[in-house]
Amino acid sequence: MSILVELPLELYDPRAFDDFHLAGDFHRGTARAMAWMSQLAYETEHPEKIAALCSTWKLSNPVIIATPPPPGLPVAHTRGVMVEGAGATILAFAGSDPLVPTNWFNNFDIKLTGASELSAGNVHRGFTVAARSVWDQVQAGLAVRRSQPVILTGHSLGGALAVVTADLMLVDHNLRAACIYAFGMPRVGDEGFAQRYNDTLGTTTYRVVNGDDVVTTVPPSRLGFRHVGRLLRCARGAKIAADATPRSGFSDDPQFASSLASGLQQGLVDLFALRLQPSFRNDLLGRMSGLLAPPIADHLPDRYCHALDAID
Repeated sequence: MSILVELPLELYDPRAFDDFHLAGDFHRGTARAMAWMSQLAYETEHPEKIAALCSTWKLSNPVIIATPPPPGLPVAHTRGVMVEGAGATILAFAGSDPLVPTNWFNNFDIKLTGASELSAGNVHRGFTVAARSVWDQVQAGLAVRRSQPVILTGHSLGGALAVVTADLMLVDHNLRAACIYAFGMPRVGDEGFAQRYNDTLGTTTYRVVNGDDVVTTVPPSRLGFRHVGRLLRCARGAKIAADATPRSGFSDDPQFASSLASGLQQGLVDLFALRLQPSFRNDLLGRMSGLLAPPIADHLPDRYCHALDAID
């Protein structure tokens, strides 16, 4: 991964796991820990940083998950980390790195796989390829932790991989994840997949959307894609309340056109007011990100970490 998605060690919250609870129901403290785990998954080029943060967070046995080097052109560049802590196994997937072309190929390979191609159902083909590229490693890691509850998480593409992997676990091994926390996740599959997934894992899949995050609106519903899980929205620059709960039912929001229009309108207002987008990183990249349009700035992982940081 590159410096565009990595975070300086000193900007990680040492208290990220202070309010972590192992439970299937949504819990803000667990969501906060998972947001930071999703950021940690971007650090796979720095195992020493991962080890240091796991020690700070009282997590153990970190294992880096990575697509093996291919003999030819790469078909995926999946990265993640599996750790143990508080009686659970946590599997976090990294999202897209703007400097890794293979991530873009996976994101834009939006053909839906058929049941004959993948037992998990009608899923975005690029996400399927990316999840399958590390499936053997995930299975091996879970095999030695079979007695522990499993939590999956990820930001952006990583959230989609968490959902696909949770479904594979259930379909291939009858292993049900305790919960799935997805931040800034795109749509993963078609209506048939969404219905089947929601029937089995939907109530314990929590989909957090910050502001007008454009990635959460794609692929558009008009192409046949549908969201899974229970939606929890957070206003731009705000924090999620301590007693916040996701919607009880399943929603396909946000929609592409309305969310993009809202974000761009706000961007124009801010531009004329000479107002930067809210940023919560005090390094150079963080300050520069304030220049981004709201639909893009709202997607950055530090915005999700801030939304779940400790409430003063």
